[in-house]
Amino acid sequence: MSTDQKSKGKKLSIVWTVLRSTFGKLKYYYIILGISAVILMLLELLPPMLLKNIVDVNLKSGDVYGTWITAVFYLLASLGSSTFSFIQTYNTTYIGQNILIELRLLMANHLKKLPMSYYSKTPVGEIMSRMTSDVESVNTLFSSGLINAITDLMKVFGIVAAMYFISPILCLIALGAAPVIFATANYFRKNMFKAQVGIRKVVGGVNTYLQELFNGIRIVKSYGKEEEYKSRFQPHLNEYLNVNNHAAVYDAYFPCVLQVIRAFAIAVILWMGAKTGNSDHLAVSIGGLAAFIDLAARLFNPIEALSMQFQTIQQAMAGLNRIEEFLSEEQEEKGAVQHLSDDIALNIESIRVDIKNVSFGYSKDKTILKDVSLTIESGKKVAIVGRTGAGKTSLMNLVAGLYSCWSGEISISGIDPFRLSPTDRRKLIGVVPQNTNLFEGSLKDNITLRDDKISLESVEKAARLVGLDDYIQGLPDKYNTVLGVAGIKLSFGQNQLLSLARAVVTDPPLLLLDEPTSGLDAMTEEMIFKAFRAIGAKRTIITISHRLSGIIDADEVYIMASGKIVQSGPPEKLAGEKGWYNVFTQLEGLGWQYDA
Repeated sequence: MSTDQKSKGKKLSIVWTVLRSTFGKLKYYYIILGISAVILMLLELLPPMLLKNIVDVNLKSGDVYGTWITAVFYLLASLGSSTFSFIQTYNTTYIGQNILIELRLLMANHLKKLPMSYYSKTPVGEIMSRMTSDVESVNTLFSSGLINAITDLMKVFGIVAAMYFISPILCLIALGAAPVIFATANYFRKNMFKAQVGIRKVVGGVNTYLQELFNGIRIVKSYGKEEEYKSRFQPHLNEYLNVNNHAAVYDAYFPCVLQVIRAFAIAVILWMGAKTGNSDHLAVSIGGLAAFIDLAARLFNPIEALSMQFQTIQQAMAGLNRIEEFLSEEQEEKGAVQHLSDDIALNIESIRVDIKNVSFGYSKDKTILKDVSLTIESGKKVAIVGRTGAGKTSLMNLVAGLYSCWSGEISISGIDPFRLSPTDRRKLIGVVPQNTNLFEGSLKDNITLRDDKISLESVEKAARLVGLDDYIQGLPDKYNTVLGVAGIKLSFGQNQLLSLARAVVTDPPLLLLDEPTSGLDAMTEEMIFKAFRAIGAKRTIITISHRLSGIIDADEVYIMASGKIVQSGPPEKLAGEKGWYNVFTQLEGLGWQYDA
């Protein structure tokens, strides 16, 4: 099987998955849609047959009353066609929107199962583009394109049957235009597909650029770089304009070419069918010819509609192609999920961290951690110190359960943090990252991360413990105060305290602190130290720092360099030894920076 066939099969499997997931709850809508499609096809055939009867019977015999009765039926058929067309459109739109929801849920469910490595290598703008514009491009496939295409196909078969009934040979002549239409449509289809794929890629690039720009807008404005970033954005806009213009060329030519083919085909049918010789086997009655021309026009309408829908379908297929790429991303395999036992969850003094012969990297060609081993006993305060790139944060990410080791193992009181369920992981481990991320919502929402199981009392207790409660109580809405653009803005130190409160609100026995005092002034740093000491009683704490001054009451210090532990021991012991610790101490005393 070729790659294209496999890709097409995956796209069809996506379509089948979302259709199957909605059929159970929307089966009555599907049934009504099917019935309306059949009735619509029959009503499409009725007017030409009535026209034939008017010309060949009523007008020929001078039956005025019969003409009026037939005309009324003609009008009713047209009204019925419009009515059932509305029913079909309504059901199609309703089904399409429900299918779109299912597709979004399918992608969201896949998104939450992807490993951290996917987010590390994929720009946020690219992810946003797949979840928004790519999904929207598929919307028309389900809300109109696919179902309308099926309905139009039914119309084609019904009209061809009626044309064959009037004149088999004229029917074959009319169908002679089909290969021409097919070849023309196929040419435009291929080029439209390439153009739409190009548009989808360019949109992803635009979103990525904008996300990067707006995330760093403060830096851009601080350094007066607005014009430079504006000029750098121009090539993205030009590329977007070019690919859209390329697609617009095919979009503009396509209907014009089809109209010419249609007019030529009808002219040939009219010329061939207008022969009046009694011995001519092509001869048909005037009414039959009028009905046949009407049917031919109606035949080309759904064929043209199908051809016109190629653009919609190609847009959807381009979006499906990118969605299929997204859904093909390997999910995180954790094996059997582990849960906390009551003695570990409740006993804060039972935590022991074992790191045995751990090797790890973010890409196969570069190893960050190389055979790292250490043991942290319950209640100990451990500091891991080293230059930037030494592997400190990578080791903390492994202990936090964000990644799995390449080799070796990490266990917290016998439990692999990578395989721990998310709910239990937060009960066991509290993480304070170097950069605090604030989310849209209230102070309470930012501390609990919208976990409804965490009570307001627990939030207030955590805030008091880290020294943030007094500030919050002075706000008009207290813990319901909104953060962000429309609300208050916290200082850098307050952000750190909020991050600390977020980490301890579930009372975890293990805390991981990544550069907790980086960038703070001496007074704020002392406030943070005070908060850490307040929450540190009996907890096991691992602190990551590139400065010895960032160490908080450490019982043990581990010096890392080039992904290995090169020195370890209590601070007092290391201070009297020659080695990395002593070198770092001297450099800090001289005011040197060694974190580059």
